[in-house]
Amino acid sequence: MSTSSSTAVRVIIADDHPVVRAGLSAILAGSPQIRVVGEVSDGSSLLQMLAKAPADVAILDLGMPGREGLALLRHIRNEAPGLRIIVCSMYDPSIYAERAIQLGAYAFLEKNVAPTRLVATVLAAAASPVSAPPPPPVANSDLPHTKLSDRQFEVFALLVQGLSVTEISNKLHLSIKTVSTHKVAVQRRLGAHSVVDLVKYATVHGLIDRQAPTRREAA
Repeated sequence: MSTSSSTAVRVIIADDHPVVRAGLSAILAGSPQIRVVGEVSDGSSLLQMLAKAPADVAILDLGMPGREGLALLRHIRNEAPGLRIIVCSMYDPSIYAERAIQLGAYAFLEKNVAPTRLVATVLAAAASPVSAPPPPPVANSDLPHTKLSDRQFEVFALLVQGLSVTEISNKLHLSIKTVSTHKVAVQRRLGAHSVVDLVKYATVHGLIDRQAPTRREAA
């Protein structure tokens, strides 16, 4: 039984790589229950599109230029509480997934997700109850990393994955000075004196699997 375009799940794809957007759009186009209503390459364009084009689900990359990452996810949930957000990212899910879901994402998928799972997740997200914007993430937790700001958490996550301050600066579109300031704040908050201490902290708290080498160790 076919689904008319008026009742299809309306999806916006937000990713700064044209090939990724084209691939996601092609996968979703294979389902008569889904209609892609827009594609954007950065956070500002996504916010502008959401203000003009109604959508049920947004597929969101966390690594786009401009306003992006966890801060963008939080902003979207506050501005469009009825929108279901599926994060689809290259970022390590063992570090990011819990935080993203606490901020209101319906699901966190890696970019190598199977097409059938992507379609199923979009349909499940659209059928899920609409919830109010979430409170600040895990405000009652005693774990120090839960008190990090969204940007500090992103810097922390990339540091423990083996990226340098310069690489993080390029990835997050921030100045080296800003990243260094966040690094100092993260280390102070977590009681760490070095990146090695940050990796130990992340391992102890189950944020990374120490048996899996960081990118720098694997190189």
